[in-house]
Amino acid sequence: MVKNKIRKSLLEQGQLLSNEFILKANSKIQSVAINKIDIRSSKNILLYFPYKKEVALDFLIQELKKYSPNIYMPRIISDIKMKFNLFEDNNAFTKNKYGIIELDNQNFLDPMAFDLMFIPFVGVDANGYRLGYGGGYFDRALQNLKKEKNTVLIVGLGYGYQILKESFGESHDIQYDIVITEKDIHRFK
Repeated sequence: MVKNKIRKSLLEQGQLLSNEFILKANSKIQSVAINKIDIRSSKNILLYFPYKKEVALDFLIQELKKYSPNIYMPRIISDIKMKFNLFEDNNAFTKNKYGIIELDNQNFLDPMAFDLMFIPFVGVDANGYRLGYGGGYFDRALQNLKKEKNTVLIVGLGYGYQILKESFGESHDIQYDIVITEKDIHRFK
């Protein structure tokens, strides 16, 4: 499948990034996100624990804590189901079967209640459709967002090489509103 080849190529490219590049790019990407996205008026925000070489969110979390929004993180519940649970300072952490950090609590929020979502990606196509790791967790968990007229802003944070010129998105894929890289801001909706 075309997506599998693209995914494999992008993951290989990601492994070649130097730590110095990642530190500089992460700082710049988060700074742009903080300054260009209205995080102050958002009540319920979805973030993620970075996996492999995904953009870190440490500066973004520090900034969000100033405004006291409810921050949620993804948690895999079963082989096909993901939910989003509340991030609190006293949370216990676990690692899921993929080695991704998750919160160990039962304070879940329905996806329709989010104002702002930061969703990680492996790649993004020319129309803003997300390419993930291939498990479909985010696509299934957020499938109702497409059916309803919602006001959630879906943001991706990544690196320039992950933004592709070809189109490979499918109807079930998440489409970003904005993707921020160390080079550009891409708007898709």
